[in-house]
Amino acid sequence: MGLVKGVALSTRQRQQPLGLALCCLSILQLLLSSVSGIGVNWGTQATHPLPPSTVVTMLRDNGFQKVKLFDADSATLNAFANSGIQIMVGIPNDMLYTLANSEQAADNWVAKNVSSHISSGGVDIRYVAVGNEPFLSTYNGSFLGTTLPALQNIHSALKKAGLDTRVKVTVPLNADVYESPTNLPSDGNFRSDIQDLMLSIVKFLSDNGAPFTVNIYPFISLYTNPNFPLGFAFFNNSSSSLTDGGKTYDNVFDANHDTLVWALQKNGYGNLSIVIGEIGWPTDGDINANLNYAQQFNQGFMNNVIAGKGTPMRPAPVDAYLFSLLDEDAKSIQPGNFERHWGLFYMDGQPKYALSLGTLNSNGLVPARGVTYLSQRWCIMSPSASLDDPQVASSVSYACARADCTSLGYGTSCGDLNAQGNISYAFNSYYQQNNQLESACLFPNNLSVVTSNDPSTGTCKFRIMIQSTTVTSGAEGGRGFSISSFVTFVVVFLSAFL
Repeated sequence: MGLVKGVALSTRQRQQPLGLALCCLSILQLLLSSVSGIGVNWGTQATHPLPPSTVVTMLRDNGFQKVKLFDADSATLNAFANSGIQIMVGIPNDMLYTLANSEQAADNWVAKNVSSHISSGGVDIRYVAVGNEPFLSTYNGSFLGTTLPALQNIHSALKKAGLDTRVKVTVPLNADVYESPTNLPSDGNFRSDIQDLMLSIVKFLSDNGAPFTVNIYPFISLYTNPNFPLGFAFFNNSSSSLTDGGKTYDNVFDANHDTLVWALQKNGYGNLSIVIGEIGWPTDGDINANLNYAQQFNQGFMNNVIAGKGTPMRPAPVDAYLFSLLDEDAKSIQPGNFERHWGLFYMDGQPKYALSLGTLNSNGLVPARGVTYLSQRWCIMSPSASLDDPQVASSVSYACARADCTSLGYGTSCGDLNAQGNISYAFNSYYQQNNQLESACLFPNNLSVVTSNDPSTGTCKFRIMIQSTTVTSGAEGGRGFSISSFVTFVVVFLSAFL
């Protein structure tokens, strides 16, 4: 579809009487119902995640009114008790089969992950996201037969629990579920191979007052198409435009969004509400993933949201969740090294750039409070070590396969490092991810040494890891960890210097 194509690639729970909790929650929902606000995705695929209570405080400090989760972790949900933040909880794709084939499993899931948190925890759950982009071509049709039945069973379970008017079901879909053969939004329709399935899902959403949730990523259009006009990826550009009938599009988001609007309209669902489940721009891991572009894109999008500006086909304000809140160093890099750098904030909750959300703080993003770090120590390549040492390549491969080297390479924040700098970055990443254990800086042949002098230079930051009481490989929602891709990457970047 060219220009408009979608691309596939805790605080403690406060106990209170049920009646009082439901009453207070209903009043809170009424107060918030007239304010759409901006939402944000909170993914937790990090080796050293911030405590949920810290994240919820950060969300409130920044005026986020909605958050989208990729699972229904109990400790995470408990942290939202009485926070005033609306929640979209997620069901991972690997649960769809069970939920599609068992109404009892769906009933149990809702009872555990929705009903209990609403009734006794004061958690304002508004949506259940059933699956996450389940129709991506990379899944080879694995979820085509289970997504709709799972959606139906979860809705039925919510209805049995008396929550179906308060909590709606939806399916976050990639923008590749629709297409236009001419690049014009008005020629948009659902992908031919899933047309019937999509119409069944759309009908179900419409019948039950639920929104169509879509993830739109202009960055991916730029990443996958070297001929894509750069300016068209951003808002209010003057270098590229697309005219469709009497409507002019100056950015790919609006064109992509309205391709979906046309697809819905052609099939009799022109009034179905649309939620942008994910939209954002990464800051590292690719030549077009940088702080300047991310700030430009996200602020451009937010300016439209703040001004109440929609798209040519739907001028009303857009309902959206930014992607993403925090960087996630345990995400799969199969789609690209940028996958670990979508956050508005670094892993430690520090803002990456100035961004006005039009909420409480007009001066920009507010950092996380009370974050503690490991000691001011770094692991680097020993000054006495030789680049010709036969253990260098294997040591860097080992470190990068078990840590995060996605800031290395052409066009990245650390792209200007020399060979020693690249090796030091790899060693330090492994050292920090292993909590600065002495053994994590003992590479063969005395290649490495611990230093108290910060080796950061220019845009390349050698980060100190945060202290974390919980170390995890990350919540489900990724596409799998690929060590082979890391090894290939390491061989490529080392060969440029050695």
